[in-house]
Amino acid sequence: MGRLSDNTILITRGTIIDPTSDLNRTTVDLFIENGLVKTISKTAIKQKADVTIDAKGCYILPGLLDLRCQLKDPGYEHQEDITTGAAAAAASGFTALAVQPTTDPVVQNKSQIEYLKQLSDKVLPDILPIGAATHNMESQDISEMYDMRQAGAVGFSNGDNGYQSSGTLTRALLYSKQVGGLIMSHALDADLAVGASVNESAVTIHTGLKQQPDLAETSQIKKEIDIAEYADAPMHFSHISSAKSVDLIRKAKKAGLNISCDVSIWHLIYTDNAILEYDTNFKVTPPFRSEADRKALIKGVNDGTIDAIVSDHNPQNVENKQVEFDYAQCGINGLQSFYALYNEKLTDVIDLETFVARAAFNPRTLLGMAANGIKKGAKANLWVADPATDWKLDKTTNLSRSENNPLFNSVLKGKCQFIINGLNHNSY
Repeated sequence: MGRLSDNTILITRGTIIDPTSDLNRTTVDLFIENGLVKTISKTAIKQKADVTIDAKGCYILPGLLDLRCQLKDPGYEHQEDITTGAAAAAASGFTALAVQPTTDPVVQNKSQIEYLKQLSDKVLPDILPIGAATHNMESQDISEMYDMRQAGAVGFSNGDNGYQSSGTLTRALLYSKQVGGLIMSHALDADLAVGASVNESAVTIHTGLKQQPDLAETSQIKKEIDIAEYADAPMHFSHISSAKSVDLIRKAKKAGLNISCDVSIWHLIYTDNAILEYDTNFKVTPPFRSEADRKALIKGVNDGTIDAIVSDHNPQNVENKQVEFDYAQCGINGLQSFYALYNEKLTDVIDLETFVARAAFNPRTLLGMAANGIKKGAKANLWVADPATDWKLDKTTNLSRSENNPLFNSVLKGKCQFIINGLNHNSY
């Protein structure tokens, strides 16, 4: 990782993609000094710089913020740690990561938030800790939300556990109004999910795998929307997966409720057909659903019902995946392949401006952060994306500790060429 002191960086001939900028879709030279954007010019900048990046044929985009990822530190560093997860993220355009509390011990007190904040100083992306909403993420008692918020927690979550106690969720929402911090939900009725591995559908019925109906998600979303309305508090639904969920959230928003949601990039691309070869790398929570659901999720992204696109990065060691499907752990290692997935699979249905809004701007807004875009005088928080470069995700290029990505050993198209976050930068 490069370190800027009085250094200067010149990015030449790149096309800005920033829907908030008058220069959107304009080819420019961009001069950075001491971590700030000093000059943006439609004509060539002749000033010499310590680092020069030729961005011809590339896009210059605002730094992405992943609203949902698991970095497993502390406790599961054999799967991922802050350093490796941050490196994989930066290589796909992320300058900030909202990190789930799914560690051992669970992130649920002031000192654990401070630990993660200290690690943020050593990596390029900003590490934004999410604390546990309830003690041990078990939905019995609310956590030390005030102390964690004061220490720097940006929100509160139960990870991949649903809120099984309506009373505890109500108290968490009411308390969050006083302390701040977004309450995030993995909407799941555990009784309806019954340890299922795949979507309940005509596609999966002959697989012999345990099936989960979309009712396990939608019934919980209905209940939690009602609770959020009662508490008059913001509520965020993480990695939704079904058309019915999109409809419920769309109606709640139209009714004026402070409801938001995100979707995993994988659910915008894959359906339950993906599991027919029993590749455990396609086992995720929530499960991939139908083609109709996938199309409804894309529509939700485009019409603004879905606020954010996330990596849902969940690295797993090989022993957790190379087992029978029902016994495999859920999760895909998804940070480093994030941009390539969008570039290859989604550009025909989600334009670049919408991608920037859902993966860079909206996540910051949801966390109460400024989304300044690429502007003169602003902090340099941006990256250069090369949509034409092919690269192979394999043992030599993988920056994560884990390899549980269904595209591992595949050639991908689209790569981060350069990234900068204030005084830190890197080239690839």
